[in-house]
Amino acid sequence: MLKWMDRLTGLIGSALLFLLMIITFIDVCGRNLFNHPLTGASEITEILLACIIFLMLPGVAMKQLHIVIDLIDIVSTRAMRIAEEIFSAVASCSMFGLIGWQLWALGDKAVGYGDATPSLQLPLAPVFYFIAVLSFVNAIVFLIALPRAVGTPAAASKSDSPETVAAPEKLHLPV
Repeated sequence: MLKWMDRLTGLIGSALLFLLMIITFIDVCGRNLFNHPLTGASEITEILLACIIFLMLPGVAMKQLHIVIDLIDIVSTRAMRIAEEIFSAVASCSMFGLIGWQLWALGDKAVGYGDATPSLQLPLAPVFYFIAVLSFVNAIVFLIALPRAVGTPAAASKSDSPETVAAPEKLHLPV
């Protein structure tokens, strides 16, 4: 069901990354060859990087491909590992919900003040709203993943040895 969303965000993220690559190439060539950098390249780069990062986060959350550092897994029981998964999903959902809420409020303020980038005068409100929506989507993905936390293969199949476990959904790094 969510594969179309993952493909769409991957396609848009790839296009934005390609655009970022072209802008950087033109900026570097202009700066080094013609002593004239691309006007506003740093502003566009900052906006594109933020959009790419938040665009890809829901896919990472959906596939549970986060970097996980296990500090107490050697001594924890299966029930403790499941509780960790549930706590992680709830905390992540809450944090991304908070981020989305605050970014939406920041977008409202940016509309009221007419905030824009310094040199290109690109309005910042659409960027804030876009990232806020993606934060809410990420929070929803963590909420959807909550029932999976109880029956997750990573929580159920972890061995008690201090080896690195590479489950299909997560990479666990012992510390």
